[in-house]
Amino acid sequence: MFQKDFMLNEARKFAELLAKLMGLKVESNYAEFDRQLSDILQKEYDANLENLLALSESEFIKRIQSETYSVEKLNALSQLLYMFAEPFNQDEETQLLLKKVLTIFDLLEQKHHYESFENFDKRKTIYKYYEQQ
Repeated sequence: MFQKDFMLNEARKFAELLAKLMGLKVESNYAEFDRQLSDILQKEYDANLENLLALSESEFIKRIQSETYSVEKLNALSQLLYMFAEPFNQDEETQLLLKKVLTIFDLLEQKHHYESFENFDKRKTIYKYYEQQ
């Protein structure tokens, strides 16, 4: 019972964080969005965006597999990175972010047997982005 309550609280917390970040992005408050995202990455994942971007694909996989992130926390990380990558500019940073999002989606599906329509939809959008290059 405690495990279920903990997981529900984690999911609720991340939903609130994502909603807050989405609101900042919609309001075009990019400086505050970047600050909040940096704070969340540091507090929840002990990471910063620059370091995550600098990791190779294999290093990133090792990092997220070595941590004891719950499914919810992994999914939230993928959502954070996806949101930061929007509106999908044709640049290297966006490409690196989206590859990391796909890596997390793969881990969620293969290791944790977690799939969602939202992630499936985002995966299709990412593939379309890569086709346009």
